[in-house]
Amino acid sequence: MSGGVWVGRSVRRLEDPRLLTGRGSFIDTLDVANLHHAAILRSPHAHARIKRLDPTPALALPGVVSVLTGDDVAAMSDPFINITGPVRYYSCAVGTARFVGEPLAVVVARSRYAAEDALDLVEVEYEPLPAVLDQEEALAAGAPILHENLGTNLCVRRQFRFGDPDRAFAEADHVVRGRFRFPRYSHFPLETYGVIASFEPAARLLTLWANFQGPFIIHTVIARALRMPQNRVRVIVPGDIGGGFGLKTSVYPYMTLVGLAAIKAGVPVKWIEDRREHLTASSSHADRVSYLEAAVRKDGTILAIRNRSVDNVGGYIRTPEPANLLARFSAMTGAYRIRNVQLDLAAVMTNKSLTGPVRGYGGHPMYFGLERMVDIVASRLGMDPAEIRLKNFIRAQEFPYRTPTGGHNPNARDEALASVTGIRGEIQPVETQAP
Repeated sequence: MSGGVWVGRSVRRLEDPRLLTGRGSFIDTLDVANLHHAAILRSPHAHARIKRLDPTPALALPGVVSVLTGDDVAAMSDPFINITGPVRYYSCAVGTARFVGEPLAVVVARSRYAAEDALDLVEVEYEPLPAVLDQEEALAAGAPILHENLGTNLCVRRQFRFGDPDRAFAEADHVVRGRFRFPRYSHFPLETYGVIASFEPAARLLTLWANFQGPFIIHTVIARALRMPQNRVRVIVPGDIGGGFGLKTSVYPYMTLVGLAAIKAGVPVKWIEDRREHLTASSSHADRVSYLEAAVRKDGTILAIRNRSVDNVGGYIRTPEPANLLARFSAMTGAYRIRNVQLDLAAVMTNKSLTGPVRGYGGHPMYFGLERMVDIVASRLGMDPAEIRLKNFIRAQEFPYRTPTGGHNPNARDEALASVTGIRGEIQPVETQAP
């Protein structure tokens, strides 16, 4: 279009004919020579010690060429790097399963049918352990500890203070409190996870094809886990991805797992996640419990906010978590002129499946709690909720505006990064006691 404006015009879509006529290039349509297929054995227990895992009967099934076990994964790779060093998160359960659906073994066969049949033949003896699913219960005395070497289920705690919240609360006419629970949620793209791995022993080169959103952001994590130089791990993303919504940034553990399976089997390996696997163990947004307090004048002015939030990140904290907890840090006060803020933010491990980025991650639970708090303030003061909001909104003439937590209108990205890394504000070190 030359000249004019786009707004209000009907714009013809250009991408549809190629996809509607079957000319898309998706992970499941890629063709690799001598391709074998993988199926993943998963834990039926939320928490269990793996006392014995014997793949011998599965290896006897015609068509099966290899079985990768947790012992193999521990011998061939390192745990993924994460924000807490003691949490040892591998691409497969090693010694203990910590959520339903955690991989226990990978069968490689000449067909997916043979691989699936062989899963039933892998002999596993479990010792079920007590499980905990709620993050607050996981912090209580006597709760089952998921990672004994860490000694606690609390994996992240950060405390911040901006302005003078104590003074604001002391001078307030009203202090309004609320507890808010935001549920775990996910999105389900039409195309599930998919990985193809091929290893060239002579060149020591591993090629991974995967429907991975943003392959460069986790490439280092994969290479380090595989104990390989980064230039020996090649990641290729197909031309088309059948939906992602942030979920497919979390396919990297399976890229590592299928890569190890290909290395052990000595053949190219393909794994396409089925819908049940995706619903059970792909990725989701952390569920959150928040305790909010607002210091308010009788005219409706909000002077300060205290926010204590606890995220449930599941059986392990995996990169890039605690992104859900901190992603919207610079906008913690939303659209409001609140200059005094106190934050106590924690991430807790439980026997749920793992979390990661999902569309708008971090924003929904934060703004839900904040906006519900504004409604409660309006109810307490007998004011219209719209009136309260208009009174506290950032005014047009105040832009460019800097939030107390570091958000700045012209350079929001840089300011958010600066805030989370602690350049601004008063930050306490990680603590191991319950928040």
